[in-house]
Amino acid sequence: MSNSQYQRPARIGRLVSTVALLALLFASGPPARADAVTDCNEAEDASTRIRGCDIIIAEGAAPAVLAVAHMNRAIGYAAKGAFAKAIADLDAAIEIDPDLLAAHYNRGNVNLELGQAAEAILDFSTVIEQLPDFPLAWLNRGLAREHSGDREGAAVDYAKALALDRTLAAARRGLARVRPTRK
Repeated sequence: MSNSQYQRPARIGRLVSTVALLALLFASGPPARADAVTDCNEAEDASTRIRGCDIIIAEGAAPAVLAVAHMNRAIGYAAKGAFAKAIADLDAAIEIDPDLLAAHYNRGNVNLELGQAAEAILDFSTVIEQLPDFPLAWLNRGLAREHSGDREGAAVDYAKALALDRTLAAARRGLARVRPTRK
């Protein structure tokens, strides 16, 4: 999976406001701290992202900030293929803030990468319950259901993803796999 699959979904408004909170909390601080916040939130390079998040986590930031820092560090770890570390950080983020849907979504992606379909399904279901119009959660839950052998459930999820976003070619391909045309 590419690094982009572990990026924060733009439709999760709570995360956007939390990232804005990070900027407000640290904007007036020393330049090194401001750089760490920027790196933790925005760095494309996984090692840079991890280092920035390490600083924020070591400082013992406020819970909402700490949860996002753990999630962002997990994104860096996942990009480097360090999936066990990514899961540990995503678990920490969710323990701190169970309502941080982006952490559930990203943990679902990592579990999917690890072949842990049942765990991925639970995480994507959590996101879908709160954001039923988020097509990537439906798509990825469909993938997890397909991997678990639940072709009917996968078909339902792929169809819902396509209903929400007709441009999702992966959902179209998934639907074709689980519902092959008969000749």
